[in-house]
Amino acid sequence: MSFLQPSLGGLDGDVVFRGPWSAGEVDEGDVAVIRLTEPVEVEPARLAPLNGVEIFARQELGAFGFPDGYRKTGQIAHFHADAYPRLAGQACQTTASQTRGTRLARGYSGSAAYVQGTYEVVGMVISADRDPDMRTGVVLPLDEIGRHWPPIIDRMRLGPFDPIAYRELRSILDGLTLPDMRRLPTAVLGHPTRLTPDLPQRPMSSVLAMVEWMAVNTTFPDDEVVDLVVTLLRRIGLKSPEHSAALREWVGRHGWNTEDAAPVEPAVDDLGPRPGWVVVRIAPSAEGRKAHHVTIWTATNPDGGLDERILEETVTEDRIQETVEQHLPEAYRKMAHATYETIAVEFVLPRGHLGWPVDSWRALDDHDQVPLGWSRPVVVRALEWFDTTDPRMIEERTRQLRERPGHLNATMSWRDCSHRTGELRKFKAWLRSANRPLALGLAGRWTEPDRVGSAVASGLPVLLWQRTACACPDTETICASRRFSGTMASRLGDIRSEELPARVRDLRVEAGELDDEDEHCGRDVTLLWDEPRRRPTGLSFAE
Repeated sequence: MSFLQPSLGGLDGDVVFRGPWSAGEVDEGDVAVIRLTEPVEVEPARLAPLNGVEIFARQELGAFGFPDGYRKTGQIAHFHADAYPRLAGQACQTTASQTRGTRLARGYSGSAAYVQGTYEVVGMVISADRDPDMRTGVVLPLDEIGRHWPPIIDRMRLGPFDPIAYRELRSILDGLTLPDMRRLPTAVLGHPTRLTPDLPQRPMSSVLAMVEWMAVNTTFPDDEVVDLVVTLLRRIGLKSPEHSAALREWVGRHGWNTEDAAPVEPAVDDLGPRPGWVVVRIAPSAEGRKAHHVTIWTATNPDGGLDERILEETVTEDRIQETVEQHLPEAYRKMAHATYETIAVEFVLPRGHLGWPVDSWRALDDHDQVPLGWSRPVVVRALEWFDTTDPRMIEERTRQLRERPGHLNATMSWRDCSHRTGELRKFKAWLRSANRPLALGLAGRWTEPDRVGSAVASGLPVLLWQRTACACPDTETICASRRFSGTMASRLGDIRSEELPARVRDLRVEAGELDDEDEHCGRDVTLLWDEPRRRPTGLSFAE
């Protein structure tokens, strides 16, 4: 073998391993391991984790090779690599970073593909397109090299963790995947800031890849990185109870005594107010006609996911309110990093119970025990959409509403006594037409249970109605329902959809200040405001 450094001459060595490739059968790589006869003063390469190509998919890679014209000095090529799909099930395609300049070509074969800036090796360059206009190449990643020569994997570290710790962690997490894995890093890192890494553009292929990403993609000191990884592993243990015991043992051996590790929170100045949600799920129970299953979670991640389960209990219907009121203060306390005033309460209810006056329940953490809807935003959500195994419709419509420019006066539709109710089938057809609404307000006879139920079933992310609206005939008379819809439309028209829960809370308080609150649009208002990213996975129910 000849090396540019440390000597221009050859170095003696023995081939101790030959790859399985044969000329003429598979032309996707040829790997051999050579042990030098005499040691050289060259610092060993820093190996990226096993899923390095995937972890560093957004970062520029480099390779040092000897193409034509640079046989004596060598030259660096810059490129990006696609982790998937794999070519012939093994290798990763690369694309030059620039349309002009150095590209992978003959003379780079065998070069290490490394991350620019950190020099962590993610694989080996094995070929390049002969057409210079294509500017593509092929890298054999470390996981594929390790599949044929496992000793290279045993030499890998994982950020601040030594090879032994990394090997044990791979054994525990081997093959594990979880729904909504993209939520895991945001749950640990909190809100993105200039101090935190850019989140993966695509969901990671496995839980191990996500843990590896967390361990090597942050710029925090080693002890803080250990805390982040330990916190992430604890969340994984909650999502996958069958792995929790092994993960606890691993943390005890390699967690640097960080049993109380918590997410590293960036400076408060970078974050601004921290939001928080209490999600209360109330569902009929199989234990009896009057029994209901009550579950309470906390959530602090705007991008979704439920953090901690506060309560799971089956109670009779007459004890639901008392049970929820007793445990809400505990849920508030669990969200130490959330701003108290911004914590909202979401009631997940069966479709037939969405009209329950949950905003009038009492907040026992308030010494005056004012209605819950006065002290914080209170919304309802449909149990059917919360529990569904296929949330694509509600997710898509919520995303459309979230991305809709402008204020609610250009988005929200209204139905009151000025619109003939007509047949229910016509309303159902309109809810699924090309002009279907993303946000809808109902008043008068439009608030009847069958109309509300149909609107919810259609996947509406926002639905607002007054529980005690009038039931006047369809005439031109200015009635309570028209006054409600007109006033409410003007009060909500200058805000975006995400501000709706807080604005409705303010209107409820205004109504409470009046001697005759019946005339105020904030009286007895129910707001359905669905955020499908804030829902449990199937595993969460089995914990």
